[in-house]
Amino acid sequence: MCGINGIFQLSSSSADLKNCISNMNVELAHRGPDDKGYMIDEKMGLALGQTRLSIIDLSSAGHQPMIDPVGENTIIYNGEVYNFKLLNDKFLKDEVFSSHSDTETILKLYRKLGLDMLKELNGMFAFALWDSKKEELLIARDRSGKKPLYFSEMGNTFSFSSELKALFKLPWISKNIDEKVLYDFLTFNTVMTPNTMFKGIQKFKPGHYMIVNKSGIKTYESYNDLKFRKLNFSSEAELADMVFDKLDESVRMRMISDVPVGAFLSGGVDSSAIVALMRNNTQEDIKTFTIGFEGQPNYNELDYAEKISKRYNTNHFVKTVTPNDLLEFIPKITDIYDEPQADTTAIPIYFISQLAKEENIKVVLNGDGPDELFSGYKNYERYVKTYQYFKAASKSPKFVKRIANSVTTILKPGKPISEFTNRLYHNQDFYWPGSGGMKENVKNDIISKSFKQRINGHSSYTYVEQLKSEYLDFLNGNAFDYINWLCFSGYKHAVIERFLFRSDRLGMAHSIEGRTPFMNHEMVELALSIPGEYKIKNGVNKYILKKSLERILPDEILYRKKMGFNLPIREWASDTIYNGVKDNIEQFNKDTDLFSLEEVYKILELLKSGNIQYTNTVWTIYFLINWYKKWF
Repeated sequence: MCGINGIFQLSSSSADLKNCISNMNVELAHRGPDDKGYMIDEKMGLALGQTRLSIIDLSSAGHQPMIDPVGENTIIYNGEVYNFKLLNDKFLKDEVFSSHSDTETILKLYRKLGLDMLKELNGMFAFALWDSKKEELLIARDRSGKKPLYFSEMGNTFSFSSELKALFKLPWISKNIDEKVLYDFLTFNTVMTPNTMFKGIQKFKPGHYMIVNKSGIKTYESYNDLKFRKLNFSSEAELADMVFDKLDESVRMRMISDVPVGAFLSGGVDSSAIVALMRNNTQEDIKTFTIGFEGQPNYNELDYAEKISKRYNTNHFVKTVTPNDLLEFIPKITDIYDEPQADTTAIPIYFISQLAKEENIKVVLNGDGPDELFSGYKNYERYVKTYQYFKAASKSPKFVKRIANSVTTILKPGKPISEFTNRLYHNQDFYWPGSGGMKENVKNDIISKSFKQRINGHSSYTYVEQLKSEYLDFLNGNAFDYINWLCFSGYKHAVIERFLFRSDRLGMAHSIEGRTPFMNHEMVELALSIPGEYKIKNGVNKYILKKSLERILPDEILYRKKMGFNLPIREWASDTIYNGVKDNIEQFNKDTDLFSLEEVYKILELLKSGNIQYTNTVWTIYFLINWYKKWF
């Protein structure tokens, strides 16, 4: 896990490349505290920088930028390619290596296979490789986008970095807010690829590669071969074996490291499965980490985590978070999040990463992803049932839909039924992935008239249409499966845009590398190809995954009620959030003219009087105000 930075001047410039790339490296020191380096080619107007967190080959032989002496190519690299030893045996048997790092494997594979090497890589990564003969920069990001990457062509210069804050150190980078992205943020609580909140800066698409030369971006294409495939199995037991074997392989690969590997353990199905499979693959000490919340039994799974720790003989560490811990941390989150994400469930990741850091662990495995891939939420089951009513209601005359929408908007503002009728009236899909922020009717009440005019009819529904198009492309002509549509969109939105982002930022704030076995691209393809009938069966969510895990986990873990990895923000921080918005909303609105102050005050008082349905709305406003103050 590292940080990478780059500058490629497309025309002559007076910029001091060494100073610029050094400043960028300083901003990413938390991503790579063990080493740093840069390479300058003044003639080409090229600067490459890297900060290193040493995980594989801890010696100076793993230093970056790394140069291939034969091909005269140079790479800066963030991440891990877990199958690098297999690739060495398959393609590079005759090569002489200067290190035993996966970085060198990528360099040599490029010389041997060219762009075809990308499909061979199994891991999480973002890298930039300078081909000195072609005078081209090759940039690539892993299929799920586990490692972040941003780029810009401002100032007639192509610039890129692992984090936005490093780009902000460049004098030619300007920060102008994209108001359509801001509007969508209010609904989805995050910023979806390829957008950022800043005009002229983009997120690099997962599973894509780019070639840049002196003329600018020459190629920007997908190499991701993720497609639905018809699975060949003769019984439920055989399908369960397929799932188990792939997960076991994924965990085993992600234990490759030259430093100890630990695990986040909540006591739920997914993290418990990861720990069980880790123990199956090593007899060495395993450190596991969990957090609890003082005086909040409804948010704690400590007893279950302890049972799994004892069952699999781990060295277990627990941190109890207090109200003061939470209140002291909340203002800090915008220091870490240069890209906004108003997701309260991200906050526990900070504390558990802090705990791992205190115990000298650099690498942790986590259980992110299977709830989305295997339909682990009770909501999914409810969506499937409700969708049938929605389809029937969609056949109603337009005037009936209009009346229903008007009535529910007045009588049930912010409630699910009002969103149901709103989507019916506008002929939109029933399901909007990740729309956990402001409901559309609440959002359109709360934003100002001038802001509505400035976004000129922009609709957040465009994102839903984009995801639906991607799902149809993934199906490759196969039949539409509604449960798998929920799973696919959950993977694309919740996992890629939220979970992987939070894992990277909050982990790297403590120089912790998070590895996610369920995000092995082969595991993702397998999971999304399993028929929905095996994901919700007999009232059991994640049915086939749980059946596959019966051989390693007890029923009290597999089939107990899901709690989720949440925190008591409503119980502990409602006053802080309320006061934070009330004290700052006027100045924020002077700067942005985003909200109707009258509507904001109305919602604040509803929250203060105990109307908890507005907690998310007020939290979104609170986070946005603090993020804006920090980065503007």
